[in-house]
Amino acid sequence: MGTSTTLDRRRTGTGYRQFLPLVQGATLIEWTGTGLFLAVSTIYFVKVAHLSTSSVGTGLTIGGAVAIAAAVPIARLAGRFGPKPVLIGVMLLRALATVGYLWVDGWWSFLLVVAVIAVTEQSSPPLVQSYVGARAPESLRAKVMAVQRTVVNLGISLGGLIAGVALGSGAPGAFRPLLIGGALAYVVVAVVYATAQGEEAATAVESARVAELLKDRRLLGFTAYNALVSLWMPVLNVAFPLWLVTGTDVPERYVGILYAVNTVLCIVLQYPLNRCYSTTRRAWYSYATAALLLSCGTLAFAAAPGLGTREALLVLGAAVVLLTFAELLQVGASWTLSFDLAPERARSAYLVLFNTSRTVANRVVGPVLMTGVVLALGTAGWVALACVLLLGALVPFAMLRGPRGAGD
Repeated sequence: MGTSTTLDRRRTGTGYRQFLPLVQGATLIEWTGTGLFLAVSTIYFVKVAHLSTSSVGTGLTIGGAVAIAAAVPIARLAGRFGPKPVLIGVMLLRALATVGYLWVDGWWSFLLVVAVIAVTEQSSPPLVQSYVGARAPESLRAKVMAVQRTVVNLGISLGGLIAGVALGSGAPGAFRPLLIGGALAYVVVAVVYATAQGEEAATAVESARVAELLKDRRLLGFTAYNALVSLWMPVLNVAFPLWLVTGTDVPERYVGILYAVNTVLCIVLQYPLNRCYSTTRRAWYSYATAALLLSCGTLAFAAAPGLGTREALLVLGAAVVLLTFAELLQVGASWTLSFDLAPERARSAYLVLFNTSRTVANRVVGPVLMTGVVLALGTAGWVALACVLLLGALVPFAMLRGPRGAGD
């Protein structure tokens, strides 16, 4: 233990302290670029690209499916060459696809661009996680994740604010500089990583075979479970605003206010909560808590339509807060446990494949589940989802009874 602690201190005191601010700066630039277009993408697709809302939804779902299919090839590339060169290539491809939105003139060109965007968006976070986490002392990984997540939320908020100002000016063609700005941000990030100095992680890098990845039951099971707990994303981004507008008497202007509550809480609380998932045992407990909080949040959504406007707003606000804490705990715990699951020799490949769970929850299954089942059934749909999530909260306790889950 003394030798490990000494090595951690040496790594923290030398190149790592210089390396971390560089990565945080790159992360801020990347997600500011993402935020520039994220907040106004639907408006752009409908009003500028002249696509119907149904075709946009179909295209986004297909793009998510393509991203999942591309996960294994990208995982193999990351396993063979390491996360850094693949990450640089992903950023450059993302920049090219972002500019490609300017030339979208129909559904097929939209589908092509959105598929490339989905692949690169899915690939970037696990590659950054592998690159940064492998260089971080093990005792600081949870803190590093918390800082990274805070920077991500700051970037999205900053980009969304800039986009709001640009579109609020009413200037024609305001989307063009937003798209170009986002693309330039990704190019800058690629340059930052390409010129990064310092020692690479001293681990053997091997090309993980597809069969090896797909036969790992622990990887596939954990990926599926993470997709379940990651349903806070479509609940928050799809079901919540539609439910507020169609199922309650709360004015729709409160959607933006409640989203702001979520963003502020994420920025303020992500780092203080890092102790909740700093070890394997704590991370599993965080998953259980996240599933329980998400279940309670869905029950709050179910109760809102039977209340007056003020009471419904309070209940919806409480639901958003519960979802926010579920988000914070799930995201942080996934960092710790995915690192624990992935062998060092193929860490990047495992993390890329594991990250498909977020795409499944947010892009593929989640939106269809929310609109076609939960909202279609109304209160009964919310209650059914709450019951499934409540059962999901029991999974970590079963895992902790095993020999691998028992350690702290």
